[in-house]
Order: sequence, then C-alpha cells, then structure tokens
Amino acid sequence: MKVLKFGGSSLADSAGFRNVAQIITAQATRSIITVSATATTTDTLHLFIETADKAEAHQLLSALFERHQQLVDALDLNDSGQLLMQFNQLQQQLQQHWQARHSSSLLDPHRLSEILSAGELLSSYILYALLKSMGYASHWLDSREVIHASGPVLESQADLIASQEAWNSLQLPSNVHYIIVPGFMASDNAQATCLLGRNGSDYSAAIFANLSHADSLEIWTDVSGIYSADPRKISQAQLIKSISYREAMELAHHGTGVIHPKTIGPVRQKGIPLIVKNSFQPNDAGTVITPSCSNPAKVKAISSQSRMSLVSISGSYLCDTSGAAERIFGCLAQQHISIILISQSSSEYSVCFAIRQQDEQIAKAALKAEFSSELQQQVLDPIDIRSHRSILTVVGKGLIDEKGISSKFLSAISAGGANIEAIAQGSSELSISAVIKDQHLSSAYRRVYAEFFDRKRQVDLFILGCGNVGTELIRQVQSQQDYLHNKGIRANVRLIANSKYYCDDEQLEQQDWRPLLEQSHQTLSNKQLQGLIESGHYVNPTIVDCTCSEEVSANYADYLDMGFNLVTANKKANSSDMATYRRIRQSASRRFRHFFYETNVGAGLPILKTLDSLLCSGDTVQNISGILSGSLSYILGLVEDGLPMSQAVAQAKEQGFTEPDPRDDLSGMDVARKILILARELGAELELSDIRLNSLLPNEFDSSGSVADFMQSLPQTDAYFEELFAKAKSQHATLKYVASFEDGQLSVGLQQVSETEPLYPIKGGENAIAVYSEYYSPIPFVIKGYGAGASVTASGIFSNILQTLPHREQELAS
Repeated sequence: MKVLKFGGSSLADSAGFRNVAQIITAQATRSIITVSATATTTDTLHLFIETADKAEAHQLLSALFERHQQLVDALDLNDSGQLLMQFNQLQQQLQQHWQARHSSSLLDPHRLSEILSAGELLSSYILYALLKSMGYASHWLDSREVIHASGPVLESQADLIASQEAWNSLQLPSNVHYIIVPGFMASDNAQATCLLGRNGSDYSAAIFANLSHADSLEIWTDVSGIYSADPRKISQAQLIKSISYREAMELAHHGTGVIHPKTIGPVRQKGIPLIVKNSFQPNDAGTVITPSCSNPAKVKAISSQSRMSLVSISGSYLCDTSGAAERIFGCLAQQHISIILISQSSSEYSVCFAIRQQDEQIAKAALKAEFSSELQQQVLDPIDIRSHRSILTVVGKGLIDEKGISSKFLSAISAGGANIEAIAQGSSELSISAVIKDQHLSSAYRRVYAEFFDRKRQVDLFILGCGNVGTELIRQVQSQQDYLHNKGIRANVRLIANSKYYCDDEQLEQQDWRPLLEQSHQTLSNKQLQGLIESGHYVNPTIVDCTCSEEVSANYADYLDMGFNLVTANKKANSSDMATYRRIRQSASRRFRHFFYETNVGAGLPILKTLDSLLCSGDTVQNISGILSGSLSYILGLVEDGLPMSQAVAQAKEQGFTEPDPRDDLSGMDVARKILILARELGAELELSDIRLNSLLPNEFDSSGSVADFMQSLPQTDAYFEELFAKAKSQHATLKYVASFEDGQLSVGLQQVSETEPLYPIKGGENAIAVYSEYYSPIPFVIKGYGAGASVTASGIFSNILQTLPHREQELAS
C-alpha cells in the first residue's frame, strides 16, 4: 500500500488533473490518493461565507462551481451525470450554510468546516470520475468515516487510536486499485465535520499512511523536494535528496513551506518514508525523509519566517516565581496564539518570544489582562512588542556535535548588517534561530547561505571611477575569472560609475561595460546605493574607489554604515582632518566592515601591511623615510641620467605615469598625503598642515596657466636641475624627492641622498620606504618595488578586494 497526496497547484486545471491521473495509474501497488482543493478554491469559499450581500455571495459561489464545471467539460468524461448531481447537491448545501450563517450573529464552527472543506470534496469527486472514465476501478472514500479528531474545530488533532479502529472496521472493495479521499476533513466525537488545520490535506495523507501501514507516503507538489534554501530567494539552492524526520520537522516548523510539522508525526511513528515529489517533473528523485539519512552535510538547510513580532516581558516578578511562564503562555494558548520561538535570559529577569504579527494586538491584550496587577505594581515592566521582525534558522545534525556552526551562523548575519535581537536553539539541538528586522532578512539570508552552502567565496564589486586605474582593475577582474573560479572565488562587478553616470548588471565582469556606461543616464546617489544594498541581492558588497575625488571620499563613513566594505586608492579621506579619519574607522568597526587602503601609499607594495605587522610584533618605529611617488622617481631618474627636466616630465606624462596635469605630481602634495597616512598608521595625530612641504619645482618658477602653457615654460627649469644634479654627483650623491617622519615631524621635498643610503638606487618609477625601528637599526628595513602606472595600483586594489573574502576553514555542506 502507498499513499499519494496531490496539492492544489497540481490540480489547477484539466491538464493538471490528467497529469495527476497519469502519475496515479503508473503506480504498481494499491494506493490511497488524498487531494487538496484546486488552486484558490478555499480562498473563494472564505470570501463567500463572509460576504453579507446575498447577490454577491451567490455570484461568488456560482463562479466557483462554473469554474469546476468548465474543468469537467475540458476533461471530456464518459459519464459526468453522477458528478453533476454531486455538484448540485453540494452547491445547495453551501447556499443553505450561507443562509444560516447570515441569519445568526454567530458562525457555527462545524458549519464553517463544511463550507471550507467543500473544495476538497469537489477535487476528489472530479479525480474519482476521471479515473473511472479512464477504465480504472476506483473507490471514493469520505475521510470523515475514518479520521476522528478532537480539539478546536478548525485546527483539530487526529485521534490515531480511534481512527485506527475506524480503519480496521472499514469494509473496502477488494477489486479496486485506487482509493480516492478528500483531505483536510475529519469528524469529531459528535460525528460533526471538523478540519485538520493548516496543510490539513498533507496531514490527512500522513494519517492514512499510518493507519494503513503504508510502504511510503508521497507528497506531490509544485517543487521537486526540499531545498537547502528557498529557490525563490537563492537561485543556486540545491535539492536535498535525503533528510531525517527530525531535521525535516525543524525545517517545517521554521518556515519551509513544502511540508508541515504535523505531516511528519504520523509517518514517523511507524518509520514510513515520506517522499516529496514534483507533479510537473515526476521523474525527479525528490526528497526522501526517513528516520535517519546518509546525507553527511552538517547543515542541511536554512529557512526563514517574516512578518513576526517579538514580545519581551521583563521585571522582578519573573525572578524565582514559579508558574510565571505557565501564566504567560497559558493566556496566549487560550487565544490560540502559536509561539514560534522562545528565548529567556539566564538571570530569569526577562523572557522574549516570537509570534505572528497578525496576533500581536490580541496577545498584548491577553498579557495585559493576565498581568494587570503585576503591571500596576510595577514588578513587571511595560510589555514590549516589536513588529516587522523575521526569524532566520539553520537546521542540521551538525549543530549537535560540530564546533563553530553557531558562531558562523551568527557572524554571517551580523556581516549582513543585521542586529540580532534574540537567539534560540531548538530543544532537539538540530536548529538555531535568530530574530532580526524584516528589512535585513534578504541580505542576512544570502550571507548565511553563502557561509554554509556556497563553496565559492564571493565579493560583489561597486566600482567608482573608471579612469586609468578603474579601467585596468575591471580588466584584471575580467581576465582573472577562470583563475579565481579554480580557486573557489567569485569576483562579480555589479556596478561601474564615472563622475556622471553609472551602469549596473548581473555580469558586468563578463562583458564590455563601456557601451553600457555611455548609454546610461542614471546618476548615482547615496540613496540609490542604500536601496541596492537593502535589496539583499549582494554577498560581501564592496565599494572600490578608483577616483581621486574629495566628494566621493567624504561619503566613506556613510558607505560603511550602509553595510559596504570599502577598498580605496583615493588618498583624500585618510589624509583629511583627524575627525573624519576617526569617523571612518568608527563606522567600519561599528558595522564590522572592511576598510582597506594599501594603495594609498605604495601602489601595489605591501607597505601598510608590513608596518602593521611590525607594530603587532612589538617593534617600535623610530623614523621612516621614503620615495613615495613613482612618477617623481621616474622623472628624477631620467634627469639623473642626463635628460633635461622638461623632457623627462613630458616623457612621464606621455607614458601615463603622471596625472593629466603634471603639476599635481610636481607640487608634492600627493607625496605629502602619503607620508601623513604613514604617520597616522604609526599613531601620530597630525594634520596635512603640519607637513613641511617643498614643491619639486623652484620657488621662483611661474607654474601658472594652462597645462599646455606650463609644459611650454617648463624648459626654464632645465638649467636649474642640471646644476643641482651636477653638484650632488660631485659629492657622490644624487637627488631624490623624499618624504620623512622623524621625531614627530613630517617633511617632504627634494633631498640630496648619498651613495651609502638605502634610497640612493631608487629610480625608474620605483617606490621605496626605509624603516628604522628598535628591531631594524642601524640597518633599516627596506621595502621597494615598482610604484608607477595603473597596472600596479589596480593590482594592489585587487589584492585588497580579495582580503574582504571570508576564510573557509572547512566544508560544512555537500
């Protein structure tokens, strides 16, 4: 014996009925078939009985039966006379129920049960007639003859002992292969119709599987089984082929809509496998639910429930008061309010629990009435209810014996920008849940999924600035996709913006973005960025600032507060006033965001990282000096080799080593910003105005005018520099543009460097920094390397981007 259950989506139209009939008739064993109402039918019946206007109610009911009649006509049954008689009889009963309902101020719950279960009767009548028309011997069975239940009329609980007796005494025809029963319905001790509550047809099927000692129960629906996440939220969610009863019950309780916890109970009693199948893809294997499973994944799935309310009760009354919890939950049970999650403080001073938001007002009134005396005496604080909350849950046997899963779960939620307001672990220890605001659910859901199920570490990039550096970075990301894929990394370019417009696309890193940006008329604002991150569509969202814009850098704290990581080559923020400098770091710390800026100082050289390592190891830096401009290193190297200054600048500009206006490099301000950033990394609280800054150009030289004017007048400096270099050479030295930090003082300018000093050989676009410290003295620690051009800067940015990726210690799912 097998039991098959078909949901309303599977029976939505005549094609659905034919498909279901094919699935049924392919069964080799005798089967009990349980069906739900066709799609939208129960909602229509609800509306029908609540509609006070007789004409409107009659129209609703007529349309419902007309729709079912059209369905029958489309099936072209051999003999539909009996079916039409059943339709007419049922329609008359429903009209009588409506008349009785609106002739009285009270609605008899048994009468409501008969109305709401009419849809199951209709679909079971049609399926039975279809199978007979196809030549299969079948039997229609009224489930109320077998399933006996008690409790609230609309949410009854089956009495399996009484139901078993009814089943054993049932005289079923021996010559039929298929038994068709309507789901959702049962009878109480007075033989009156009652309902089995939400997902009652699944529950009905499980009860019949229990009573008949079925070999299996198959729940046929519109999905191919239970997934590791909701496929509507995570397109990459994987089908779970095997899962245990306990894990499935946890998932069902915490919002997975495929099955209901009540469905599992009856089959679990007798160890009957429950299989979730897709009626539209019947060849899919589906999900098998058994007492235990071979699936080794430590975490099976994540689930969520939104539109919840978190109720908090606190006060001295709760401390060491026996019966307090019984009063809290007892008064709510009297109002038929379900408790979804409970969390209590270790001090017993407070207790909080989650309920459905629709029950919030009833719950508040019930609690106020129950504890009116305690509230008046102020031994209980005012009842706090927070609406618009969601519950996010991970389920799996790994929570029992695997270390670190709870930590990873909670960290992933926090990384998504959500504040966790309550935590609860199931008594089975197979699940852990967190309560967050509804607005943070989507982002947190994706981050938790990425933590446990996405073997690829992911970063979603929002690139601001597509000049030389930005364009080169995008090229590097595009060209490295195969390599990153093999390393288990996904770097997705989600948005590219210039100073005017932006373009966004799911796969910008795989296409030519330039035409998209040229055609765009979208102007980027903080409000739009906020909307993008709140959409929850991104994992590890990271803004990459490839501009030199002060306007962009002024938004850094806001970007971090929104929930973005931030990687920047723009020096403006870190060399701005100390108040801004601190505010950015406070935002990063508060929101647990990454803020990386290695390229602020040495392009692709790991200068900041190395300095941090020295400090962490206990070293004390005494002074630093460095050549921190690749463009000036290149220019002065050419002059040292005999090229006039004007030609050296022109060549550097042509090679793209300088800014479009070379005066931005020659002024030394860029170098000043870099040495200030280094000093601040060492703990100095200095401002840009504290630096003794000398331009590379002589003071008497007039550098005003357009770029063209400046380049035309620059030869006037050739003799000046030729003389300086000749003098230095005669003293076995050369000239370098050096930044230094010594004795708390910052200075930047042209400096004579002897052959014995570590900065002497630096030229041709190299950067270098010499660090004198307690550990490295008198011989300094020197970092040097190429520091000019877009490629090395973009490479340094790319390295910082990859630092935002979470570390994967082990695989938790398969």
